[in-house]
Amino acid sequence: MSTPALSELLEPEHRVADSAGSWVWFLTSDELAATRARIAKVNARAERKGLTGRVDVAAVPATRSYAPAPGAPQVTVHGFDVTLTGEPPSYAGWRFVAAVDRLPGEAAPPVLRYPPGSDETVDNASVQPGQCDHCHTVRPRLTTYLVRHEDTGELKQIGRSCLPDFLGITVRPVILSADDLAAEIERSRGGGPTLWDIDSVLTYAYAVTAVYGWTPASNPNGLTPTRELVALAMGGSRQGREVLSEITDQLADATQKAPQIRTDLLASLTGASGYEANLAAVLAAGIVGRKQLGLAVSAIRAWQRLTQRQADAELRDQQRPTITHVGTIGDKITLTGTVTLAMAVAGYHYRSPDQMLLVIDCGSAVVKTTTSARWAYDVERGDHITITGTVKKHDDYRGIPQTVLSRPQRITISTLPTLADVPAQSAPGEGSWEVVNANEAGPRPFPGPSNALAQAPQTPNPAV
Repeated sequence: MSTPALSELLEPEHRVADSAGSWVWFLTSDELAATRARIAKVNARAERKGLTGRVDVAAVPATRSYAPAPGAPQVTVHGFDVTLTGEPPSYAGWRFVAAVDRLPGEAAPPVLRYPPGSDETVDNASVQPGQCDHCHTVRPRLTTYLVRHEDTGELKQIGRSCLPDFLGITVRPVILSADDLAAEIERSRGGGPTLWDIDSVLTYAYAVTAVYGWTPASNPNGLTPTRELVALAMGGSRQGREVLSEITDQLADATQKAPQIRTDLLASLTGASGYEANLAAVLAAGIVGRKQLGLAVSAIRAWQRLTQRQADAELRDQQRPTITHVGTIGDKITLTGTVTLAMAVAGYHYRSPDQMLLVIDCGSAVVKTTTSARWAYDVERGDHITITGTVKKHDDYRGIPQTVLSRPQRITISTLPTLADVPAQSAPGEGSWEVVNANEAGPRPFPGPSNALAQAPQTPNPAV
């Protein structure tokens, strides 16, 4: 999961020449710290050898932008524009003006390298490569030095091996030009984390979340966390290009939404400590380091929750005039509606059975009930059911009135027989339907003969 160094993404912009011709490097904060440490060692080494003058590192906060892939939104990173300034080294009244490098070829002009802080230039054609004004010889020396006396202004060209004798010192001085020090800076590059602009992070985080969903770093399934996918997408590596190919269709919308996400969250995050305070700090700073990347990426989830709450509030405002409590507490009522929540909840006390929590949208009323009845475990969200129960209380959830029922029963509506379904009166002794008259008063005679003995034939009693 390695990503290219920032210098590779910004090439050749990470080192440019300013209006004065000085090199300007774009460094991260860690690279700047490493550069200052290296230059401090250079200054200390010069001081030990008795050289005056010093090299200073000037840094100004700056930004750079790059595209991780052709056509991808620009990623803006924060860092520092770094230049080398200072005072050219000198010893015994002689100030170093430039290093003279000899190039291959008899007639090739030399290359002059100036120390940081030098404002003097010398005509290259006036310098003969390999010449030494101390030993008065010309030979194929690779490097000689131009020095100027600070009092008289005399300019001399001295060979490297003659410098100790010319200056009257016992050690050979190490004179570093701006190009030599540039190499020191280059060796300091690539060791520090990138500082991304918050809008760039939000852009790619929105697109990644839209395609891959949200995956925290602590997920138990071994999935790549969202923050790593965002870092890959912004990094420009091979794996990053694979992620970019998946989120390309979302990037245009993400670019438009990123500033609004930041504005919305800064207006709503009011916590004085904890997650809200930390996220607000990152959003306000506008700069995201590697350590804060996960926090910054989570802003997408926070914004989604915020917009969902706002949508719920708007819906409640629309529904509030139409949804009311129904029934009187203690009344038994029957309602029909659509199940919007069916969730198992723990029992109220130890060893009590689990129960089902049901919320039913009945149009002008919302019913909530809990029960351990078997029928409730077969109910799913979206089912259309009819229940009857006793009104326990009139409650309120997020501004929406809810009627709470106790002892709920589900009513299964079936087709009951009607008068048209009753068959015609059958003969006595055969099975038949009887139509009951609800207005009839008093006891009713049993169907058929009222007195079986009276209907029996009269025969003499043999015993008489």
